[in-house]
Amino acid sequence: MNRAWTIPETTLWSIPEETRKSWDRRIPYYLRFRDHFAAVIEAGALAPGDKLPPERALAEEFSITRVTVHQALIRMEAEGLIFREERRGWFISPPRVRYDPTANTSFTESVAEQGRVVGTTVLSKREVPASQWESTHLGCAVGDPTFIISRLRTVDGRAVLVEQIHVKAERCPGLLDYPLDQSLTDLMSEKFGIVEHRAEINMRPTALSEIPAKALGVAVGTPGLYLSRTVLDQFDEVVELDQEFWRHDAIDICVSATGRRKPEATE
Repeated sequence: MNRAWTIPETTLWSIPEETRKSWDRRIPYYLRFRDHFAAVIEAGALAPGDKLPPERALAEEFSITRVTVHQALIRMEAEGLIFREERRGWFISPPRVRYDPTANTSFTESVAEQGRVVGTTVLSKREVPASQWESTHLGCAVGDPTFIISRLRTVDGRAVLVEQIHVKAERCPGLLDYPLDQSLTDLMSEKFGIVEHRAEINMRPTALSEIPAKALGVAVGTPGLYLSRTVLDQFDEVVELDQEFWRHDAIDICVSATGRRKPEATE
């Protein structure tokens, strides 16, 4: 739970005047501010989820301009030290989620193994005829029934990604009647005998558009990570296509490499 910001009594928040005078003037002041503030965070004086003071209060505390403060906060946000929520302010970032999109384990299971708690909110669910785009990616005919499920995923109470799941309706009739705030991987196996595994995965940086940005509580255009994944069944037939929109500061992509080097040729 996010806590109201208070100045820890043991923390030196302001930077002494004599220290500022000794700095190399070639280094922008906002970087100095960032280094000082990052050291306070990394020392554990602030806990994940703690709220920072308003930019005006920080400027007064450090005797600098709000422009300088804003530059430093944006820099720390890009580095994942802090995060911003629309109309709520700045907060200390929790550890990133380690995520292997190629693993055949559910997101819920993967995060639980890290000692963290997953939450799922179903934003919408509907049955629609397949579009040309869905026909291409799901390997079905245009107009075939498909399910589209949109969900918000949280980790330790913080919204981290929005996912949109496209499923061939004929493979799992009645899917939308089940509780969809659980692991869909487990649900597909238990109720429909579908053993899923991942095939093609694509990732790219993106700027979050209106719908995922609103669900994640960030401004439109906030940096994010887009991930799409084609899911096959045990017969190597396409069952679903997942699209994920991540907060850029919430994820650490970890992919295991298991290939072996070929032995060197000998004469």
